[in-house]
Amino acid sequence: MRPHPAQPGDLIAIAAPAGPFDRRRFQRGVSLLKKAGFGVAFRSDIFARLPYLAGEDRRRARELSEALETPFSALLFARGGYGCQRALPLLKSKIAPKIVMGSSDLTAVLIHLWKKYRMPSYYGPMVAPHLTDPKTVARVVRALTDPDFFDRQPLRAKSALRGGRAWGRLVGGCLSIITSTLGTPWEIETRGCILFLEDTNEEPYAVDRMLTQLDQAGKLKGVKGIVFGTFKQRDVLFPAAIRNVVREKLRTFPGPVLWGIRFGHCKDPLILPFGGEGRIQDNRLVVTRGIFR
Repeated sequence: MRPHPAQPGDLIAIAAPAGPFDRRRFQRGVSLLKKAGFGVAFRSDIFARLPYLAGEDRRRARELSEALETPFSALLFARGGYGCQRALPLLKSKIAPKIVMGSSDLTAVLIHLWKKYRMPSYYGPMVAPHLTDPKTVARVVRALTDPDFFDRQPLRAKSALRGGRAWGRLVGGCLSIITSTLGTPWEIETRGCILFLEDTNEEPYAVDRMLTQLDQAGKLKGVKGIVFGTFKQRDVLFPAAIRNVVREKLRTFPGPVLWGIRFGHCKDPLILPFGGEGRIQDNRLVVTRGIFR
């Protein structure tokens, strides 16, 4: 199940299946999407707010189900933050192909779409955190509309912690969310894949613990290569302490390991195709198949 590129004037849905968000930043993102030529649809109760959730579980699940089953051209998300995994068991099974883009806690939703429907998606910007920047909006518009988008988006790493080349399907997301799915119906499938990982505000010992859990759960077995995005701590996107943990933990990993591609929790993040295909070559990740073909 693969989506089609969006066209000018198409309708984009926005849902909030996770945490509450800044309303002014959200409206700014909506305004820029409209300025780019899209129609934008969202439910009036998207602004519901509990202490750390965008409303009750049933509200968020109903909103996400409606957005997935309605033939919008694309589905974007207000923001990440905790909450998606509480809504997933309540989702309806009907779905219409569309471009889905999210990151952070939305990792669980992207895994669900791939495992159940084999529908690829984008790991990338969300409305309130990112689409207040016209540069990011322009990148998102290109990703939504251009089948050759990845021919023009370089994915160059700061360094190769382990050298080599690898080919495989691209899966991954936020490390803490991926580890929290282990043992659930939304546990990620990694064998034969290139795994991409990122996170934010995690201490070195916590990253060590999560990588150890993935390893002991067998999720690094059969992985062709691993690519690390941002691991922001304060204002540092690629902390040396986290890099050192990754190098030590993966010293016996048989495939290549790239450190430091600008995707994840940062301003103007790059976009990766979850369920696409790619190769690791030198210090680059090259996308050979996106979500459209």
